[in-house]
Amino acid sequence: MYGVDIHRRRRACATETGVAVGTHGMTVFGTGIDCYLSHRASFQAPDNFQILLSIELDERGQRALGTDRRIGYDGVHTFEPVGFPLAELDPRGDRPRTEFDGTLVRGRPERGGIPIARDVRATVRSVVYFAELDPVRPGEVLTHLCFGRPGRLYLAHRIARRPSFDQIVSARLIPGTVADLAGIPLRDDAARLGFPHAQPIILGQREFSGNRLRVGEIAVAAFNATAPFSGEEGFLVEVAIDRQIYLEVADLV
Repeated sequence: MYGVDIHRRRRACATETGVAVGTHGMTVFGTGIDCYLSHRASFQAPDNFQILLSIELDERGQRALGTDRRIGYDGVHTFEPVGFPLAELDPRGDRPRTEFDGTLVRGRPERGGIPIARDVRATVRSVVYFAELDPVRPGEVLTHLCFGRPGRLYLAHRIARRPSFDQIVSARLIPGTVADLAGIPLRDDAARLGFPHAQPIILGQREFSGNRLRVGEIAVAAFNATAPFSGEEGFLVEVAIDRQIYLEVADLV
C-alpha cells in the first residue's frame, strides 16, 4: 500500500503543476559523516537522470537510520522524495535545489519496504554527479564513477547507454599499486586519496551482459584525474571491492 500511495500522490502533483517529476526514489548509503543518495534511474522520462548527491539528513532521519543500523539491519534504505523535477538538482542551473523532503524507507517501497521516518529533510552538501541519460548514446569507454573521502571510497556503475545496470559498491585503493598510464610506478599515497566529485574511470569492459563488480575482486582502474603524487595526467591503481551496496537491472533494460 505504501508504494502505491506515494506514486499516486506524485502523479497528482505532476498533474497539478504541469511539470514532470521523478518517481523512482533514491538509494541511501554511507555513514553519518558521508551520507549519499543515488537516484534510481531509468531510461524513461522523467527518471532519465543518473544523480549522486552528498547529503545531510535532519535529526529525525539520522536517528531512524542509525537505529536501523544498530539493530543489525544491513540491507538497502530508500529515500522517497516528495515529487519535484529532477533537473532542479543540476548544479549548472541558475538556482539548483539544495534541499527536499521525503520518507525514509527500510528496503524498497514497491518490494514490501517499511517507512521508518516521514517528513525527513535532506540537505544537499554537494552534487557528486549529474547526467541526463540518452538510451542511444554511442559507446563510451569510461565505465565507473569513483567518489568518497580517503579510506571510504565508493564506485558506481556509469550508466551510459541502454541496456545497462545500476550498481554501487564500497571500495579501497591498494597502497603500492599506483603507476602512470605507461605502467611506471609512482610515489604511492593511495590511502590518502579522496574524490568529493565523481571521477569517471575505466575499470574493465563491463557491459550489460558481462561481469559486474564482485565482492573480493581486485581490478585495475585508470583515472583521468591528475596524480597528486607526481602531477602526471592520469594514473593507474588497483582497487579492491569490499561490499556490494546496491544492484538493479530491471529498471535499465
